[in-house]
Amino acid sequence: MKYQLDKSQINDLPCAALYRPNIDYFPPAIIACFIISDGWDVQALLELKGKAGADILVGLQTDDHKYERLDIIEGIVRCQPDEVNDVIALLDAKSASTIIGIDVADVISLFECGYSFQFVQASATGESEFHMIKTATYKMIGLLTNARNTKGVLIGTQSVQSLPLEAFAYISDAIEGLLSNDNAFTYLSSSMTDEPNCFRLKAVYAEEK
Repeated sequence: MKYQLDKSQINDLPCAALYRPNIDYFPPAIIACFIISDGWDVQALLELKGKAGADILVGLQTDDHKYERLDIIEGIVRCQPDEVNDVIALLDAKSASTIIGIDVADVISLFECGYSFQFVQASATGESEFHMIKTATYKMIGLLTNARNTKGVLIGTQSVQSLPLEAFAYISDAIEGLLSNDNAFTYLSSSMTDEPNCFRLKAVYAEEK
């Protein structure tokens, strides 16, 4: 698991942003995300990448339709329609904690681990912070069963207050213990929420190369 100071706040350029085909203005972002079912074609994606100044394009698949693989896209993340904003938030390194975080290069390197990715999340509520962390981690392990051989996984925590380092160590040890690939790239980031008595874990993992 990679621990590091998050220095991505040095500039105001967003790490990840969601774009729609009918917008007139393409605000700059390093990772340009789009919903595949919105009907983007190759030319529109090329224009998006150029106008947004994006380093990579990431498609979000919210249905079960089989789409043609495009070389211009670095990766596809499968998620539910109501999880789109959660995926964007997880990929946005700028929203990570200044204590434990990831940088833009980490997110980009994740998409070098494959083309097809899956988003999963787990949550727990209660009065005891450690109990919520244990419960959510247990749920997340169950969701990551199919990711034992993954080459890359990004884990995000979301809590009301900053977590102690012991909590991050517990989560990372549990997840890394599940993975059978010793060379898997694993990254852990954290963010805050104003939802009381709640702890969430979110993950994007590579399904294939």
